[in-house]
Amino acid sequence: MAAPAGAAGEPDMVLIGELFEEISRNPPAIEARKLLVEQYIAVGWLDAANDNVKELKQLSPGDADVKTWVTMLTKKTAKAPAPAAPKVPQAIKISAPPPVKLPANIEPAKQDFSQSYKKLQSRAKGLLGDLLHIRALQHQNGITPARTDDSAVKAIVDGRLRAVAGSKGPSSARAVARNMQAKPDDAIEIAVIDLEDMIRWLRAPHGKPSGMDNDAIREALVKRVRALAAALPENMQEHSETALMHAEHEILHTRSYVNDETMLGDRVVDIERANFWVTEDGYAWDMDELAQAITANGGIMRNPLSRQMFTPKDIRAIVQHPAGERLKALAIEQHEMSKGVRPSTIDHLDKLGKVLLEDQSSDQLPSRHAIDEFMAYCATLPEAEQKALNGLRCPARDSHTGQSYDFSIGEAVLDAKGNRVCFHKTGDFINQAAQHLRQNRGAPATAAEEKCAVM
Repeated sequence: MAAPAGAAGEPDMVLIGELFEEISRNPPAIEARKLLVEQYIAVGWLDAANDNVKELKQLSPGDADVKTWVTMLTKKTAKAPAPAAPKVPQAIKISAPPPVKLPANIEPAKQDFSQSYKKLQSRAKGLLGDLLHIRALQHQNGITPARTDDSAVKAIVDGRLRAVAGSKGPSSARAVARNMQAKPDDAIEIAVIDLEDMIRWLRAPHGKPSGMDNDAIREALVKRVRALAAALPENMQEHSETALMHAEHEILHTRSYVNDETMLGDRVVDIERANFWVTEDGYAWDMDELAQAITANGGIMRNPLSRQMFTPKDIRAIVQHPAGERLKALAIEQHEMSKGVRPSTIDHLDKLGKVLLEDQSSDQLPSRHAIDEFMAYCATLPEAEQKALNGLRCPARDSHTGQSYDFSIGEAVLDAKGNRVCFHKTGDFINQAAQHLRQNRGAPATAAEEKCAVM
């Protein structure tokens, strides 16, 4: 396993990262350490190679490759002998300088540092606001803003000094996972900081730019996220994926989203971390806006832009987000509504849907009479059941187009009576709604339904 000779080449940062991970997972990992030394020598990082060879010499003193490297690196890093100093007749004793003593009261210095840092934060906040304002003006005038990495400015504003300072290298995945488990409330932030450290180290390991592009860095981050997830319990594994989502959005800018703007016209790149989320269908959201849209739609967990239902994983993430916590009550309310419709009402819905679908008459009088009869029947129902029919939005799709229906039973009947929706489409929806109610009738709410209630 001799080291390759020749001129220094480009470092394979992905391989180096994998070797570090292997060393941290399976110590002493002699073969991984030897491969790491070969990489360092190949790219000319002799100091780093020498440090690793010293460790290998302790771990495997009899290894032939290690002996070869020791000899080679000693020759390359050996310094020329210093010239002999002239003889001095008498030894001159130089007394060591006295140790530096800190003042007894350093509180003024602490206060000065604290005030200076607050001023720095204030200036960074103003700078960040100016950057966002410039981007907004460019967007209004049809100018594509240049992508700038303002993550360091954001880190100063948020008080994350470590994200700005240099990194000695990524910690082991297990150490980061232990830290996340010890501080579950800060788990996502810890994972984000770890990925930020990883990005800085991949871009400039040992202080030298690696020339690694963002796509290659993302590939390394994906492997890092998998390693973190493997070291975390099941209920915390999603935190590492969330951290990668924020790193892509704030630093790498490698991911393309379905939408470039939020529902209110703001740029996706300008969404703050606290409100940013990406669903599995590729849409990026400002969570405050998304929560408002879902609330306006009666708590239905449907994408307001594509009109398709969110996946169960997305729904869990939405209702667990601070901006989406209020949606839990709406989801549970929808579930309770589906339980509050009596079997006789469901029978009337079946009858109405059948008439609307089968009516082929030119004047459509059978459909009109059926709607009038159903509305008269609904008027006799208790107020709670009427509220359920008017507010409950059942999962249903147009049998011809596949488009999701976006109205309640009461709204569908009123739209049909007012000739705003054709009778056949209303009958299609009513049939599916009746089937949904019959399936849910009397079924106890499961834990998953209480959390997300996919309607």
